[in-house]
Amino acid sequence: MVGEGETSNRERAVWGEAALGYYSRNRAALGKEPTALEDIAMALSACEVGGRFDDSHLVSGCCGVLAEDREIAEEVIGDLLANVFHAADGVVTPELLLDAVTGPEHREESTRAEAWRRLGPGRPFGEFLTALRQALVTVHDLDADGMLESAAEMFRQEAEEERFALAAQRWVP
Repeated sequence: MVGEGETSNRERAVWGEAALGYYSRNRAALGKEPTALEDIAMALSACEVGGRFDDSHLVSGCCGVLAEDREIAEEVIGDLLANVFHAADGVVTPELLLDAVTGPEHREESTRAEAWRRLGPGRPFGEFLTALRQALVTVHDLDADGMLESAAEMFRQEAEEERFALAAQRWVP
């Protein structure tokens, strides 16, 4: 059960889906594999769209703020990353996403290819997270892999808390 001022995991998933959908539609409309700059711009725009659904009011109507303000980008994108993990729940595990997306520069091509193959239907999530990772590193020099891992852990904790609350509701006499 969600208390006042709290957000349910389903709501977080909807915000993650909104950002992913915006990114995926723009990527498809591009009609080609995006350049690094195009991918970064699409990812940040998707976060601004997804961030507008958030109660933080940090990005409400501020076009380009995530590319310009490091602190706001870190807070909004960090939260949105967890939302994307909620959206991916049931499609692909956080572990598979992290394996495909984090630290690609430290692994051999065959290992990276296998990680991407294992994503299966979760590939759009991987593409979006990869673009966000690139934006975080390129635009703001942030620890993107650390942020991804923190977001995955936040998702795990929130999912466990919600499962526990649901189970507790079933056992109330």
